[in-house]
Amino acid sequence: MNGGAVDVLVVGAGPVGLTAAVELRRRGVSCRIVDRLPARLPYAKAVGIQPRTLELWDRMGLVADALDAAVPLRGQLVYVDGEEREPLRLALPPEVPYGFAALPQYETERILEAFLARFGTSIERDTELVSFAQDDDGVGVLLTGRAGEEELRTRYLVGCDGAHSTVRKGLGLTFEGGAFPEEYMLADVETDWDLPYGYTLRAVHHDAEGRTDDILVCIPLPGPGRYRMSMLVPPELSVSAAPAAGDGVAHGLEGSRAPALADIQRVLDRMAPRPVTASAMRWSSVFRISHRLVDRYSEGRVFVAGDAAHIHPPTGAQGMNTGIQDAWNLAWKLALAVGGSAAPGLLAAGPCATPAGPPGRRTRGPRRCCARPSCWWATPTARWSYGPPRGRPTAPGRGPGSGPPTAAAWPGRYPPIRCGSTTC
Repeated sequence: MNGGAVDVLVVGAGPVGLTAAVELRRRGVSCRIVDRLPARLPYAKAVGIQPRTLELWDRMGLVADALDAAVPLRGQLVYVDGEEREPLRLALPPEVPYGFAALPQYETERILEAFLARFGTSIERDTELVSFAQDDDGVGVLLTGRAGEEELRTRYLVGCDGAHSTVRKGLGLTFEGGAFPEEYMLADVETDWDLPYGYTLRAVHHDAEGRTDDILVCIPLPGPGRYRMSMLVPPELSVSAAPAAGDGVAHGLEGSRAPALADIQRVLDRMAPRPVTASAMRWSSVFRISHRLVDRYSEGRVFVAGDAAHIHPPTGAQGMNTGIQDAWNLAWKLALAVGGSAAPGLLAAGPCATPAGPPGRRTRGPRRCCARPSCWWATPTARWSYGPPRGRPTAPGRGPGSGPPTAAAWPGRYPPIRCGSTTC
């Protein structure tokens, strides 16, 4: 079957792909978004939301929906070898309009999907990218789905299809890096403890030589006493001997062995600062971590973003947040290109066109601006990181100038935040 032409095809309907699709549709660009999964996964994988992401969602018109569903993060309780240390306070300068928040990934996807539907666009599920070939005028794509194969013509193709990206492989991009030796268990559980609202917990233990040999990290989720917990995997649940995926990338949830509630409770008995009982486990998994980065974000009319371009350890919620920023930054540039008003070379650097380089590269470099890993966007040389200063249409029925996606423009609510070269 031959499909009609479309301005942009987005492959992958996680938070990154949905962000790209929302911003494209918000700016009046025709867009399709496909995903190989039959339904949204009910896992609280990525849960940390950085202030910068909330600023972008404000500009897109969906921040209220996100904040209504999220838990504000106020700080972290820290325990080292059983002793309580000074807690970390997530205090930000007064000019930063939002703080940190926790939101399960499936809720992030639900909110973005519902917002996308306001523009008449829905996810085409059970639909997989088979192959693509580009020329000077566009990209020919072969999809396979519930109705069989479909040939499609698109002006641009955006791969937000994760660590094992078909788009990245089709472009022949390198994905240099490696896997960390540690393995973790993840679990979404309810607890009966009385930790202060909005605080995460980090407890670590060291062996006689000072090496970390046990760890517990708990992040609050919406709901009474509910936390997403991570901890080291016991030997009997280790999957380290199992081969990585066919592309050699060992990253993400492992479906072969799921920890039981008793496995989680044993770690809590050892590491929790006070007695606690876990219950009502919604899901659990073993998690492997890699660090990898593509050699470039684009080739011609084809782009990669999010985990398709860079994967990280979960510390600081770098992966999803930098991916969302990839997608938003790329989408407004694609909108200008589709409309014929993009400056020459605007798309050449893919999701970023600043001397600082892509967010994935910055998060792998020296630990600068560590409280706000995405602050590379706000350097004085990146004064266009928010996109054009005016002409931002709002979502239908939301904010000033409400109306169709091409409604009257309104200026950005917040100016770019200036950072120095090493601190902010």
